[in-house]
Amino acid sequence: MNALSSATAVVQHHVTGANQVDEWGMDDDAVALAQALAALRWSATVTGAAHVPGSGPVLLVANRRPLDGTPLLVATAIGKATGRPVRFTGIIDIAPAGPLLRRAGGVVARPDEVTGLLRAGALAAVWCSSTLLGRPRIGLPPAEYLNAALESGAAVLPVAVIGGPFARRVDVAIGAPLATDATRGPLATAELADAARLAIQRLIDESAPESSRFRLR
Repeated sequence: MNALSSATAVVQHHVTGANQVDEWGMDDDAVALAQALAALRWSATVTGAAHVPGSGPVLLVANRRPLDGTPLLVATAIGKATGRPVRFTGIIDIAPAGPLLRRAGGVVARPDEVTGLLRAGALAAVWCSSTLLGRPRIGLPPAEYLNAALESGAAVLPVAVIGGPFARRVDVAIGAPLATDATRGPLATAELADAARLAIQRLIDESAPESSRFRLR
């Protein structure tokens, strides 16, 4: 579906009241429109989509470039490749951008939002920290989101976003689910965070030219 037909469908469904919005504000029509609009801005390829379970809670842990459209890009690309809507964290809940991004699947970066999504069996994406200055480096994913994944029994998958800042072509590589310890606690969370970071770096090293690679802190 192209951007024009997606936009027309959104308007028609809102006029007729046929659109459905879930408890976090996502509208399936708006997701389809976001995918179509993203395709106009980016050429995105996704590898490893078969690693994403067809149902049940999944936490995607991805790197991102500071101050770019990585969250929406990853959500739309993986959503299209897997057929599952991706709930992405990090939106600012201020009108007009916040409500619009919620319609497309975005949520505020709060542990309670991610916990609720995973308990509901959703596919959610969170982001490793990154540097604003100098050569980009992959940091650690927020521990509170990993705790939510461990508590809900969600699969945790590393995701590498490969491409220069604001590049028109971006490659998204999804890795196999990470091993999660049956135990809970700060040590298990820290080990999972480090495993996620290392797995993302391996995906980047396997896929990206040296000039565009992130490096670990």
